[in-house]
Amino acid sequence: MTALVPTRLSLYDFLVKDTLPIDAIFADLGTISLPQARIIIEQGIQAVISALLAYNQLQGADAVLKKLLNRSQIKELRKYNAFNFRTMQSALQHGQNVSEALFSSSDIQRAVCHKLAEQAQLKPGQARPLLSALSVLCLREIAILADFAHLDAADLDQWFKQQPQFLWLKRDQAALASAQHICDTYAYQIPDFDPDWHSITGYKLPAATPTLSLDQMPHYAKVIGRTTQLSAVPSNEPLIVDTANKSDILTFCAMDNIALPYQRWMLQLAKISEIYLSRNRLKIAPEPIQPPSRPFVNFIFMDKEKEEKAFAFASASNSTEPTSSTAFWKNPVIILLVIVIGGLGLMAVGKYQYKKSKMMQTPSPSTQIQVRDTTAH
Repeated sequence: MTALVPTRLSLYDFLVKDTLPIDAIFADLGTISLPQARIIIEQGIQAVISALLAYNQLQGADAVLKKLLNRSQIKELRKYNAFNFRTMQSALQHGQNVSEALFSSSDIQRAVCHKLAEQAQLKPGQARPLLSALSVLCLREIAILADFAHLDAADLDQWFKQQPQFLWLKRDQAALASAQHICDTYAYQIPDFDPDWHSITGYKLPAATPTLSLDQMPHYAKVIGRTTQLSAVPSNEPLIVDTANKSDILTFCAMDNIALPYQRWMLQLAKISEIYLSRNRLKIAPEPIQPPSRPFVNFIFMDKEKEEKAFAFASASNSTEPTSSTAFWKNPVIILLVIVIGGLGLMAVGKYQYKKSKMMQTPSPSTQIQVRDTTAH
């Protein structure tokens, strides 16, 4: 049975996976090495998430939605969907205001920069603008997910309260070796979360609650959608089949501390994050005039055969379309025609004006005869 990785709902896992392409641009922005850029990004994301959870704990999800995710700087940065130099310059420009709003005090921000600089072997003054730019980028990505999934303040608060169970995950090789499900390997590609960030940002981590085993867990806590059964599924594994759509139930992978109840917005959020991570967003080309549209997630037609047919139809239709289109006023042939026609028109107008002026200067024959008659008398 195909399973949806539950860490698609993890802010930390999503942001680390999402920001993998920006190492080189981030290093160029701060004139640092690639290993230093990776350390700043990974540890900075942990600091930003811890500060965001502390902000939600102190101010509430409504304040997060209005004062952070809907800030003018975040809306400005959302015009640039890709990760490129223009995105980074805009993030660096607006980063200070956003980081001051995210971190509750200048002392906390100073302590975060000091720890980042120590880990990356930089000066705190070098780490501060990079942290500010990273804060804007992280909040932009979270704002895009929340907007695409139509999350209100109550959903956002529930989403943030689910985050500690992802931060508790131990992603080491020993756990990887004992993993019983193939999709668990995704979770162990992310570095372990450093809980010291909570003591710096002031986030009070709730006590870990013991989770139920898969046998004790009720069905509603495992079901998250529908998919098609794979041939690799053991024959003794129980399957729940929807006879109407002839499809199995898509469940979460078996992971410790993961017991999410079935809710529609969680499925929408997980599917959107999966689509978002599959896009190649590292672009050097200019941004499009119109931002990309919201991904459409169809909960009814999630059958594999139908998805393959839709994909084949989309590929065939895309192959018939031209790969690139040039504006007609930039076409050299059209420009040459306009120049030639314009030149001929100017020549015709000049010739007409020249003939007209000659006719005005030359007297008519009747006038010459009258002049001769008067002189004869």
